[in-house]
Amino acid sequence: MRENVVTDELRLLPAQAAQFIRRYPVPPRGTYAPELRISILDVFVHCAAVRGDAFVAFQLLRRSGLPGEYYLHVDVVHEALMILDQFEVTEDECTHAFGPNWREVVRHAVEVADILHRDFHSLTRTVSLIGSHRRLSAWIAARDVAWEAGRIKSWYRAQDAAWEREYMDDATVRLDDRLCADTAAAVRDAAAATALSDLVGMGDFTRAHYETLVAPWHRAVKDIRAAAETNTTATATSSPDRFAVSPPRSARRELSERCDLKRH
Repeated sequence: MRENVVTDELRLLPAQAAQFIRRYPVPPRGTYAPELRISILDVFVHCAAVRGDAFVAFQLLRRSGLPGEYYLHVDVVHEALMILDQFEVTEDECTHAFGPNWREVVRHAVEVADILHRDFHSLTRTVSLIGSHRRLSAWIAARDVAWEAGRIKSWYRAQDAAWEREYMDDATVRLDDRLCADTAAAVRDAAAATALSDLVGMGDFTRAHYETLVAPWHRAVKDIRAAAETNTTATATSSPDRFAVSPPRSARRELSERCDLKRH
């Protein structure tokens, strides 16, 4: 867990994104296929030293009114660059965007991005740990207390920082749509609870509701770390195979072709 939440890398990310867009201009309409369009979030992910910083910065910029709905296109690039040039990631911006628990919200978003990027294959179904009625009751209690506290926008924004639906659903649903849905619920529920940790006991939002929302993701992280430790131990105790079999020629040819594509 990083001590300094607003790092230099996070502060500089909007400026790096602007530099990247200027270096690689957005092509005119009609010169690219729709599936090849990019958003400012795509640029953030490309430029970010820490993957989670991209999702945090994107939500901060969205609050400032990014032009266009999601994708960059030539009509809004100039306005987008002006915003990126002028925007500064500060603790004050984070407070306004995510509420008084913004440090925990940002840490959660960064942890989630790192785990999903590195260990998505190790995730197992999580939502089934808690009955749907119990989970829905907790979510409604959290939403209601966020509304009563005047923090409903920052509450949803905290969830989007941890799991930005348009980006993450597209990135993961092709792997396993049910696992994607379960993981999205666990990640967003944990963010929803984290954003309101100071309101536990207010209204109908109880400690039991809070624990219900954070439990699936905490269990998933625990299982991933246990699996990683097991794999590390197994690797350390196993002897190297001196007679490893080379991949078949067809596999080598496929790898070579992929490398050629990347070079071009």
